Amino acid sequence: MESSRFNSNGERDGYAMTEENPAVMYQRAASQFQPDTHDKALDEQLFRFPNDGNLQTLESSFAMLSLGQQNPLPDNGWTNRSSNQGINGGGYVGGGWSLPPPPPPPPQRETDFQQMMRMNHYLQSSGVPNYLSRGRNNGFGFVNQASLSQMGPIALIARDPESSLLLQKKIDECSTETIDVIFKGVISSIHELMVDHTASQVLQKLMYKCSSQQITEIVDEITQHQFGFVKLCIDPVGTRLIQLLLRFLRSEEQILRVVRAVSMGALTFFRNNGAKHVIMQCLNQFPLSLNRNLIEVLAQNCVELAIDQHGCCMVQQCLGTGCEVLKSRLLCEIIANALRLCENNFGNYVVQYVIELNDPNVTIALVQQLHRNYARLSRNKYGSHVVQKLLKIQYINHTMI
Repeated sequence: MESSRFNSNGERDGYAMTEENPAVMYQRAASQFQPDTHDKALDEQLFRFPNDGNLQTLESSFAMLSLGQQNPLPDNGWTNRSSNQGINGGGYVGGGWSLPPPPPPPPQRETDFQQMMRMNHYLQSSGVPNYLSRGRNNGFGFVNQASLSQMGPIALIARDPESSLLLQKKIDECSTETIDVIFKGVISSIHELMVDHTASQVLQKLMYKCSSQQITEIVDEITQHQFGFVKLCIDPVGTRLIQLLLRFLRSEEQILRVVRAVSMGALTFFRNNGAKHVIMQCLNQFPLSLNRNLIEVLAQNCVELAIDQHGCCMVQQCLGTGCEVLKSRLLCEIIANALRLCENNFGNYVVQYVIELNDPNVTIALVQQLHRNYARLSRNKYGSHVVQKLLKIQYINHTMI
């Protein structure tokens, strides 16, 4: 069937297209572009098409023309690069147009974990045993004690929220040799780790596994600088670790080192709720012979503490510790300065607490100390509360008041 094409004037063009077999058309067109140097046998093999026009057979024949995979085209200096180069780096490559290369990804800041993994890859390429047995998604697993010795940044692992949990688990399961390796990895950064919320949990687990010698090393490290020790005690996270450390002190040398550091910072600690517990734990846990420095500091500064908002509470707690030496020293200071304390908005609570102890000797001594000042105290906003409390006691001579 012949089909014609008409021009704009309604006349027939000078050529016509005849409908024929696609295989014959393709073979005739290919013969026009094939160089004479081609092997005729190869041409017959490549351009042999079925006459029945079966589409499946035709597609299989086209597959034989994939010369780009079997016989790549040679690079003649101009093919696929110069005249045929596409937009943005694309081009006609291997018999088809190639897509332009994707743009490079934006640079990303390397995280701590990526730095650790890069270091691990470097150690592996250098022949050092791997210290991570699984990937991050499957969890960490330490291979052995020898690999832990090559870890390096154990302090960095302790700060990571995910690896910290697995490190705690490993501390519970590890041997003494492995604990030693972990301890050596954190002791140099103990100050920074004790105030870190995540790393402090690792240190808590580690303290339960530490030997007496390792506890001594921790004590030496945290008490080496007084300012650093005070900073740990007043930190919300660090003060809990200090209180836990006090429970593991066994030797006299360890206790004296810590009590001496606590005594030097006592006037700062009583203003902090967390640090106050460090003082009270020392008084309740350690014997009198090892707490003498701390008792002396508290007794000498009793009045200054009693008139402070936070200190007045600590003085009352010290009176109830059961340490008779500390109690008697504080009572002597309170009675000697009773008039000043009664007229103070915080000190009057300390005097009322002394009256509530129901010690006749102490109460009578207090009544005598305030003699000739009851009219003055009765007109005072804070001292009047002390006078009312004394009038309720039956065993004192009310005529003195």
